[in-house]
Amino acid sequence: MKVKNVSIPIDIIIEMLKKLNEEEKLEIFEKVFLEEDSSPLTTEEKLEIERAEQELKNKETISWPFGA
Repeated sequence: MKVKNVSIPIDIIIEMLKKLNEEEKLEIFEKVFLEEDSSPLTTEEKLEIERAEQELKNKETISWPFGA
């Protein structure tokens, strides 16, 4: 697939995004910023998850207000 680059001033992009509804913004966000990774977790990743689960169990996590 041939890659094509286009230069657009950031102010124009911001104004365009402001005019979109939430569903359209979410779709753009998902396509641009989220990546799928189906590879197995590394040992380090597994340890981080275990640590986070233990912190949650011990109530050592921070409560964030919804929408913050």
